[in-house]
Amino acid sequence: MIEAPFRADATVARRVAELSTRVGGAVEAEVRALVAAPSVDVLGGSTLPAAAVADLVERHGLASDRELALLALPIAGAMARPPISGYRVGAVGIEGETGALVLGANLEFPGADLGSTVHAEGFVALRARRRGATLETLAVREAHPCAHCRQTLAESAAADDLEIIDPLGHELRLAELYPWPFRPAALGVDGDRADAIAWPDLAFVAGDVPGDVSDLLLEVGARAHAPYSDAPSAVVLQLRDGRFLAAAAFESVAFNPSITALQAALVELVAAHAEAEDIAGAWLARAPGRSIDPAPGFRALLSAVAPSAEARVAEWRSGA
Repeated sequence: MIEAPFRADATVARRVAELSTRVGGAVEAEVRALVAAPSVDVLGGSTLPAAAVADLVERHGLASDRELALLALPIAGAMARPPISGYRVGAVGIEGETGALVLGANLEFPGADLGSTVHAEGFVALRARRRGATLETLAVREAHPCAHCRQTLAESAAADDLEIIDPLGHELRLAELYPWPFRPAALGVDGDRADAIAWPDLAFVAGDVPGDVSDLLLEVGARAHAPYSDAPSAVVLQLRDGRFLAAAAFESVAFNPSITALQAALVELVAAHAEAEDIAGAWLARAPGRSIDPAPGFRALLSAVAPSAEARVAEWRSGA
């Protein structure tokens, strides 16, 4: 076992252990109930708004939202779906703009390739991005995210300011964990900004897409992070209960680990407390004639997770 090169703050570790013993069970029960509550806003799934965070912090005698995030890690881990490895990983993010807590976990998809796996840190980063927010703090079981996650997190324009904390007492900036990163600037690209409209003039050229689905695809597609392929894509999932969930592709300067639009949409599915069998159909919007084609991977992954769901592909163009 390699010894950690970073010193943990024993005072913080003792404080978290004491809180876990004293109020951990009560906090977990309340967080579990709050994140499981149905939300009219699909973007509110598996999150704690700032008002709820402040209330929990005050009533349970916590010093900060960071302590709440650490205590909420077991609830995040319970969201994991690891049927291949059996290894559950949870992460809790704090959004800089809203103060909300975002819970996430690792997702694995039997029948698909291992590259389709979504890591817990990536889950939280994708959820915050879908909500138009930037991660300020990320709580994990141990402040030792894998290289895949460090590269994913490094794609953000705010990556250097991201702080990663754990119950062991580590409080580290991503820049310390990844001190010489491969960043978008290496390919002449600006770092990703959650609220950036990169593709404002998308328009469909082929594919019979219902109006409500079309509007949602265009909304999320406009914010796709696809500067390396110049091929923005987005996915909408229609659930059997009538809900629609949507997400866009998120590319990495390293190409791998880029995250496809369907992977990002499956993050939204889990955040909404839905199951793969709830998916009635899925639409992919892609830019044809580009250097990459997300359609084969879209069909393969959808077939693995929801074989009865109808897969539809539409094409759009952009003058950008």
